[in-house]
Amino acid sequence: MIPLGSCTMKLNATSEMLPISWPEFSRLHPFAPLRQARGYQAIFQQLEEWLGEITGFAGISLQPNAGSQGEYAGLLVIRAYHSDRGEAHRNICLIPTSAHGTNPASAIMAGLQVVTVACDKEGNIDLADLRAKAEAHKNDLAALMITYPSTHGVFEETIQEICQVVHATAGRSIWTAQT
Repeated sequence: MIPLGSCTMKLNATSEMLPISWPEFSRLHPFAPLRQARGYQAIFQQLEEWLGEITGFAGISLQPNAGSQGEYAGLLVIRAYHSDRGEAHRNICLIPTSAHGTNPASAIMAGLQVVTVACDKEGNIDLADLRAKAEAHKNDLAALMITYPSTHGVFEETIQEICQVVHATAGRSIWTAQT
């Protein structure tokens, strides 16, 4: 089973999804001995290495594999990051009003308070409102969640500036690929 939502499915063409449904690939028993799953282990290890190389992250997890679960896991990592730095009080998560419904739900489940950021009529983040909210919550800002592209299908043209605003206040960004 692939627990993907409809918005994630929009970014995955059927032709890309077909190979994972092939019986030769998809019917490994969950309790198969590791020696019978060496090919899978090699695929997963190589993918983790590639993703680490691309992102520069020290470690990669291939789980969870659903967008909503991934954003929740990402927020838990951000919470742990701030806690490790002695800043566990950072509990504000900025979320654009264009966000998918799972975004605020995940933030709340991760123990964060949601503060919404306005968007323009085309779905772009309102930079003035983002700056105002980031400044107002700078002492407690933990993260900004961005669904990319947004639920409106918008790729933020000012994404670098958006991230700079958040990072300047010691918050972190979490991007979700159309969760």
